Amino acid sequence: MFIQQVAKKLNITTRTIRHYEDLGIIKSDRLENNYRVYDEKNYDKLKFLVRARNLGFSLKECKELIKLFENNTRQSSLVREIAKKKLNDLKLQIKELDNLKISLEWLINKCPGNEKPDCPIIDELARD
Repeated sequence: MFIQQVAKKLNITTRTIRHYEDLGIIKSDRLENNYRVYDEKNYDKLKFLVRARNLGFSLKECKELIKLFENNTRQSSLVREIAKKKLNDLKLQIKELDNLKISLEWLINKCPGNEKPDCPIIDELARD
C-alpha cells in the first residue's frame, strides 16, 4: 500500500508516517521510483500506533507497546503496567487542570470587567 493510501485509511498525514519511519517504529519498502510501500505488518503497526496515540500514549510508550505487540511471548502484566501508569498520569493531569480551572474561575470572578483599568487577572499574572 502506498503512503497516501495508508494516510487516508488511518486519517493521518504522510508527514506523520514519515516521522514514525524516521524514528524506526515502522519501515517501508521502496520501489524503483522511490515511492514508499507498506506491507500489512507495517500497516498494522501504524494502525496500532494511531490508536495508542489517540489514547494519549507518548511515542516512547508507543514504542514499548509495539515491541510487546510484536512479541507473542509477552506478559500481559507488562502491558497492563504501561496502561496503569498512563491512567495515573492522566488522573494527575486532570487534577492539575481542575486546579487551574478553579484558579481561573476565581480570577474571573474577582475581575469587575468594567471600563476601569484595575484588573486582578493582570495583577496576578504580573506578580512575582
